[in-house]
Amino acid sequence: MAKKLQPKTPGKRQVLVHYDQALPEIVDRQADELPSSYLEKDGNGGYRIIPGRRPSKLLLVSKIRQVVDAWRANGYKGISDTTRRLFEYWFDSSHRLKDGREFCYYFGQQEAIETLVYLREVKHITDTADLILSYMDDAAYGNDIFVTRKQIVEDIRGKRRLQRIVPDTGQMADQAIPPEKLPRYATKMATGSGKTVVMALAITWSYFHRRFEQSSDMARHFLMLAPNIIVYERLKIDFENEKIFRELPIVPPEWRNEWDFRSVLRGESYSGSAWSTLYLTNIQQFYDRGNDEPINPIDMVLGPRVKGDDIVKSASIMDMVQRHDDLMIINDEAHHVHDEDLEWWKIIETLHAAVIKRTGHGLIAQLDFSATPKDRNGTFFPWIVSDYPLAQAVEDRIVKAPLVVHQTERETPQKYTNAAVAYQEWIQIALNRWRVHRDAYKPIDINPVLFVMAEDTHDADVIAESIRRESDIKDDEVLVIHVKEKGKSKGDITELDLGKAREAARSIDLPGNRIKVVVSVLMLREGWDVRNVTVILGLRPFTSDANILPEQAVGRGLRLMRNMHPDYAQVVEIVGTPKFEEFVKGLEIEGVGVGATKTPPNPGTPIYPMKERAKYDIEIPQISQTYVRNYKDIKSFDVQILPAALVALKSSPAAATEIEIKHGITEFTLSKETVDFQPDAVFLQDVLAQITQSVIRTAKLGCKFTDVYPIVEKYVAERFFDVKVNLSDPVVARALARHDVGNSFVKVLAEYLGKHATQTQKTQLKPEPIHLSETHTFTWRRLTATASHTIFNQVACYNQFEADFATFLDKSPDVKAFAKLAEWFTGVGLEYLSANGSVRVYYPDFVARVENAGQTTMWLLETKGREDFDSEVIHKDANAEWWCSQITEQTGITWKYAKLPYSQFHGNWPLKFAELIGMLKPASGMKMIFESANSPKNSPGI
Repeated sequence: MAKKLQPKTPGKRQVLVHYDQALPEIVDRQADELPSSYLEKDGNGGYRIIPGRRPSKLLLVSKIRQVVDAWRANGYKGISDTTRRLFEYWFDSSHRLKDGREFCYYFGQQEAIETLVYLREVKHITDTADLILSYMDDAAYGNDIFVTRKQIVEDIRGKRRLQRIVPDTGQMADQAIPPEKLPRYATKMATGSGKTVVMALAITWSYFHRRFEQSSDMARHFLMLAPNIIVYERLKIDFENEKIFRELPIVPPEWRNEWDFRSVLRGESYSGSAWSTLYLTNIQQFYDRGNDEPINPIDMVLGPRVKGDDIVKSASIMDMVQRHDDLMIINDEAHHVHDEDLEWWKIIETLHAAVIKRTGHGLIAQLDFSATPKDRNGTFFPWIVSDYPLAQAVEDRIVKAPLVVHQTERETPQKYTNAAVAYQEWIQIALNRWRVHRDAYKPIDINPVLFVMAEDTHDADVIAESIRRESDIKDDEVLVIHVKEKGKSKGDITELDLGKAREAARSIDLPGNRIKVVVSVLMLREGWDVRNVTVILGLRPFTSDANILPEQAVGRGLRLMRNMHPDYAQVVEIVGTPKFEEFVKGLEIEGVGVGATKTPPNPGTPIYPMKERAKYDIEIPQISQTYVRNYKDIKSFDVQILPAALVALKSSPAAATEIEIKHGITEFTLSKETVDFQPDAVFLQDVLAQITQSVIRTAKLGCKFTDVYPIVEKYVAERFFDVKVNLSDPVVARALARHDVGNSFVKVLAEYLGKHATQTQKTQLKPEPIHLSETHTFTWRRLTATASHTIFNQVACYNQFEADFATFLDKSPDVKAFAKLAEWFTGVGLEYLSANGSVRVYYPDFVARVENAGQTTMWLLETKGREDFDSEVIHKDANAEWWCSQITEQTGITWKYAKLPYSQFHGNWPLKFAELIGMLKPASGMKMIFESANSPKNSPGI
């Protein structure tokens, strides 16, 4: 899998960082890993960390998670070679985007596509009723009257319905489900967690499965429907000209010549010869809304909501879609399709019936994607198969964390004639917070936006006018979105004005955008997916009668801003009346802790190269890829080269053995317990399968499970124990089932197999080196240091030791220029082969240009912390030394590597860099890697 982005100074996972415990965080959480814990309020103003995965309350998800987790652990048994290759490429390979950034899929994205594949390809579920009855939570029919009614019923119109108990409320729900032969799967993913990417993965899997597997029943034509024009235009950015498939690692390189795919947008007419087609439109294209209804500005800005008008054929999309018998429907923001009486659903039902009439099998599938897939009664769809909630997204730091800035004790105004006066204190608090953000983000060309939610249209106008009177806000920098009430204003908003408002909503994240404040009565829901909303002011109580969800209220401010370090949480600050705060805290029902603080957070420090410091620019050469993977001869791997007799096999092992118990849903360790093993308690095949999968994951191998299993089996039989063993002996299984023995086996075999499958290739100097002066501005939320001999305005540090070292470099007369490389922000990463045999990327801490006796030497420098038990250190060091030798050989410029131990230099800095090097000694077996010496010695030469 792609390299995990780890913090430099790992903290204790139970310690909550940032904002004085106001933010719910799990230290060092990685969004591409299955979560091992989650946060819960402790009732004392803080949070506690609960081991295991956050439970899901949805009807099917708990049981589906269990079977998918087990299926994943056993190597995806039952999938085709096509699917296996896609999974290997997506999830077990390192990826870099065209701009050099590393990329890996979030676990929520991985689980979503795995679940769809499991249900369709492995279990062959092609009917929604079968799906529900197979995985329904027992609590949903545990009431006496439902014990014998675990079935789907039909209403008088022949429509199928599910009657069940909602477990968390105890109330009965009656929900319509799709007709026979129409498999409908819903994926619940929080706003900003990347559901568009999952749509693209689903399309790609269906495409190649149909293209390469002779018996495939998957689709090669796709209809993607958006609920309104703004959602459509957001999807258009990704799918027009197949952009998302070209810019993300979705299509394996060796299959690109097989990619014969075309996107057709609404209004386009296409009669080409592409083997596969995606039709993208908003649902309104399929039916006429009439010309006499009043203009609704929210509908005009976001696109009209779905209504029950007559269906009419589109002159382009509808005719083209109806030609295809192997068609998959993909609904974005699918909570708009919750009612069988909506025309959206009727259109899908009509298409399904037409395909059945022609072919007998109907639509291939209907995939629903939404952050809030609920029907009009607030009940979740019964066909949701995977759940990535907002709480998880906040913990994974892939969306902003909501933070209530509570700075006033005033009660919510009850009666008033002027909203701007009544709410003045809250308005000024929000504007103050917005100004802090505006000043902080100005150097990195981010224009933060304040979003105001008003009680009614009159209040919105009054509040907007009061904000326009602020000295630093101009009239055209405030956007109001609503319908002016007839008789209380100068008239309806014209279509021309609404077009301008729509364009402003589209471009609000772009540099140079003028909109600073948006005021709306109805908060902008799905589709208005901008990143720059950093402050939300809520002046509405949002009662339950409003049919508005808390996540929808803050959802427009959840997406992460760009150029912010992925290791640190971003926040959307929420200011509001007591009633609004009470409403927002409803997020905690879904498990999101919303912290409250009277101390607003620090938005971070922008780091950027300074033009006036051009002489401190540093050029860092780049070499071509060092390592490649080749699995062609993995089956011929010789176990005789593996270490022998690592474990003594006792004929009568201790009766009590400590084992590791993993959570049934998450697969993460919950506890270690002592278990008495009976002779038949452990089956060797199960143990070997688990070990095989662990070896593949640890070494990040892209080969098949069936290629590695025989190697595991042979190593067990012939060399791992101190004697050759009979695999039918239960003692062998019991020994391998021990946590310590199994881990030892995995560690050894993963390292050897990883290195066996890794080949080095001759490196070449790339024509374009890295110039630190070309680094894009980024935001740093940890420690910074001030220095003058660096190209950057500030030195981005992880800890005080790095800050002290930066000060030393800045004052050393022989250091002519230096820089903190700040990991992936500068793009300076070195490939290395890790201890477990996987190819990873290592980021050095500092680079320095040193002059001594007329000679210039370039140094890569690493600061070593107080505790360093990382088994990867020696591998990183060796690769850094090798990299320096290669660059020296190919450029003629001397490059060296040094590592500074904390214990040697903390509070004990010399006056010059040459003296510092003189205080180090070469490490054993290394030419240019230095460790602490007991006493100073002469400099080895600079």
